[in-house]
Amino acid sequence: MGYQGWPNYETWCVHLWLSNDEGTYRYCRALAAECRAEAPNDQRVTDGVWPEADATKFLLSDRLKEFVTDLNPLSDEATMFADLMNAVLSEVDWHEVAEAFLEE
Repeated sequence: MGYQGWPNYETWCVHLWLSNDEGTYRYCRALAAECRAEAPNDQRVTDGVWPEADATKFLLSDRLKEFVTDLNPLSDEATMFADLMNAVLSEVDWHEVAEAFLEE
């Protein structure tokens, strides 16, 4: 199942919120630029495990996930709502979000 051309609602929603606020959008684009610059020197690229494009995408997806996770106001709580938030964030296809920022 997809939503608005994205793998699911959760992925669409995260990308929407990351790209609709100018400051957040610029930050995510800066992360994409950093990952592009770092990818050629990534151990997995130099060892021939990944092509540079994959390393860029995987680096960025990890950083975007960390960024959103750090913004979660419920991350330090042990509540039903915190569990639900974590479940929803686990459904996000971070690679798709990363690809969207790398294509822009």
